[in-house]
Amino acid sequence: MAFVEYADAYWSINMKTVPLRASGRLLVEAFRDACRGGLQTVLYTPQHMCVPQAYWGDSANSKLANDGNLVSITGNSLVINSVDNGLTLGPGDLISATTGSYNSLFRVQAGAVAASNTMTITVEPTVAAYITAGAVIKFKNPIANMRVLPGSFDITDDIMPSASFTLVEIPK
Repeated sequence: MAFVEYADAYWSINMKTVPLRASGRLLVEAFRDACRGGLQTVLYTPQHMCVPQAYWGDSANSKLANDGNLVSITGNSLVINSVDNGLTLGPGDLISATTGSYNSLFRVQAGAVAASNTMTITVEPTVAAYITAGAVIKFKNPIANMRVLPGSFDITDDIMPSASFTLVEIPK
């Protein structure tokens, strides 16, 4: 088994569970085993930022129901259409782009308000070559392809243990 990282991963997420009862520990251990030491892809959705800031307290807003369509990429600038007019994205919001089975996560640097069902935003990190025009852009519950970093999984030996591990974004 080998894990090769040929470039710095943009997204590296340190995860930690709440204290676990015995049944929870079994589920976490089953998850660890299913990850196969970093060989299995995990779909990650950030729970701390699952909707743009403009919709905190209104996560059922109809503007979030429609996924966008990536029209073009120029540097870190994305033109997105098929969005509801008035959709608002601001700096710090998270979105994802999906091409085929690959999901990539981005943080909005310069946001916009959709007009004429289109918006132009600036994101980080730089968009990888395999995210192309036609990609589906998710504004609510963005997702990213990640893997557990080998050797990072740890479960304490307490009565109600906590587990911790690191997820890293994977390239296509």
